[in-house]
Formats: sequence, C-alpha cells, structure tokens
Amino acid sequence: MKLRIQKNDFTQALQSVQKVAANKSNNLSSENGLLIKALNDVIEIQANDYDMGIKTIVPGIIEEAGEVFLWDPHLSELTRRINSDEIILTKNESNSQMTIHGGKLTYRYVTMNTEDFNEVEVVEQGYAQFEIDSVTLKELIDNTSYACATDTSRPVFTGTFMDVSEKSLSMVATDTHRLALKSTVLEQSATDDIQAIIPSRLLTEVSRQLPTDVPVVVKVTAVRNYLAIQFGNVYMRTRLIEGIFPDYRRVIPTEFQNIITVNRGEFTEAVERISIVAKDAQYNVINFEIKNNQIKMTSQDPDHGTVEDSVECNMSGEPLAISFNGRFILDLLRHCHKDEIFLKCRENSPMLVQDKDQGNCVFVVTPMRTR
Repeated sequence: MKLRIQKNDFTQALQSVQKVAANKSNNLSSENGLLIKALNDVIEIQANDYDMGIKTIVPGIIEEAGEVFLWDPHLSELTRRINSDEIILTKNESNSQMTIHGGKLTYRYVTMNTEDFNEVEVVEQGYAQFEIDSVTLKELIDNTSYACATDTSRPVFTGTFMDVSEKSLSMVATDTHRLALKSTVLEQSATDDIQAIIPSRLLTEVSRQLPTDVPVVVKVTAVRNYLAIQFGNVYMRTRLIEGIFPDYRRVIPTEFQNIITVNRGEFTEAVERISIVAKDAQYNVINFEIKNNQIKMTSQDPDHGTVEDSVECNMSGEPLAISFNGRFILDLLRHCHKDEIFLKCRENSPMLVQDKDQGNCVFVVTPMRTR
C-alpha cells in the first residue's frame, strides 16, 4: 500500500475517529484501533468498538491499494506536528510495519491483522429515515444532552430520547432531577416514526464534528437496535440504549401559580455569584424568595457564612419561596438565548424555564426540600 495524503486532511480524519479508536474500556483488539483502507479509488479511515463505529473518507492519491489495521497513541499528535504539507503512507505486504513520511520525519510502527478488524457497515435503508440540517441538529443536541444522567444504574437516563413523528422532531434528556426538551419541524416527513434512546457518547461526537459555518444535510437512519448518522464524508452508527423512556410530556408542568419574567444576563450573573458559596455547601442549595417584583437569592456555607443577592423581575401571582440546586439552574440558564426568560412555577413543584417568545425549547428543574 502507498498513499499520498495532505497533512490537514489526514489530521482531520484522525481526529474524527480517534475517540472511538482510543476507547480504553476495551483491550487492544478489533474493538480498539483504526483501519486505513485504500480500495476502488477511495481512502477510508474507520474505527469501531462494541457500541459505536465511525467511518470517514479522506481525499488523496492511491499509488498502491491496500489496507492496514493499527493502533498507535502517538499517530494523531505526530501527524499534526509534521513539517510538511503532504504525508506518504507505505506498507509492504512482506512485513507488519507501516511507514509514514513527512518532511524529514520517518515513523515506523507495527500493524495488526486486518482480518481482526470489525468493519463499519454502512446501511442505506432502515425502518425509518429523515434529513435535517447540521446547525439545527447541533442545537437540538447541545440544548438537551447536558441533562443526561451520569449514573449508569438506570441506563435509559444516560441517553437522549429522540421522538420523531412525521415532520415533528423532539429530543429530550433527563436525570430525573431536571429535564431538557427541544423540538423542531422537519422540512420533509420522516419515512416512519422513531422513538429511540441515543447514548450521550455518540451525540457528543456528532455535535463535535457537525459543520456549522456552512450547514450540510444530515441523514439519520434507524435500523432495529442502532442508529446511523451520515453527513459530508462522515458516517457514524451506535447501538441504542434498551428500555422504555418515561412519558416526558407528563413531567412538564402546565399549571402555575407564578409566572416571572427576568433578564437572563442579570439573573445568570446573580446565580453565578451566589454559586461561589453554594457550591461548597451541602447539595449546592440556593434559596429563592420571589415577591414584590424581585428575586432574592441566598445560600449558606456553615463553615464560612451566608451570601445574598437579588435581581428585579416582573411577576404575577403570590409570593413564593422555593429552593433549587444551583448547578442545575446555571446549566439551564446557559442554554437559554433570549434577553428575557420565563420562570413558571408553583409551590413545591417543578419549575419550567424557557426563553420568552420561544416555546420549542423547555427546561424543567425539580425543587429541593430544605425543611
């Protein structure tokens, strides 16, 4: 095998697959490493483990076709630092070494048997399929996946729920203490309904790689127990999380005693100041007292002292005292985007937060009992 590839193209391709190739949860095997395959005038780089696979196409010149299976933790960093615009990759069939040339650098490393690599199969058709632009998909992922649980004892909460029906697409995540929901309308209806729990690991990778400067079309395909996502030269697939996601619509409150309108920037800054003390206290509790068009926030660190701050607001309803985890409040505020936001709540019940005049993105947070 002999390939000529531009350094920037090769580096970008390695960055696309390295998170899967370097999955340290597996032993060095077909579930750890990458495959470089140059056949039929196409150069592919693949990585695959038990849960997730990724394939990307790299432009370049194939002087001799072939394929190589390798894992080297230095490859990506070394390639990035090569002082040459072009990289030459060679491998003789007579030995197990691959050589990379760039500038004055020559690097030789041992490869593995290509038959041991489990190739990433591209499936064009599934039981359901739809298309969405990359900017919209990234917004859906980024505004919901942060609310996934990290506790693996209840796997269904460690992923984001995708709910597709005709032109309606919603993505929902919850760790049972908070919930994030964002919806959009597709330009064309999906070929069938999709209800799937997608591992946060895949969505993190998709969000990281989605182009947003120039939107591209993303093709999403549901196939039995896995989901495939394809855009540009990148193809990803993942096993779905088994289980039944709870009916998120029943969790979102619809009746409120208080509706508060507040400046997002001022409110966020005040919560950040209070959190300096709250984060060192037990359970990161911030107490909110809402009355007379003002939100007063307090928190206490028993070892050091008490902090208090307030912001002006417009409110309807009776005075309210309620407490929340400060980190959860900050997380959702950082995913609001309008100058003004709504806080909708009632005593001892979850609070709904959303941008003013934007109903397709909703955040819900459960209050804390302090008495």
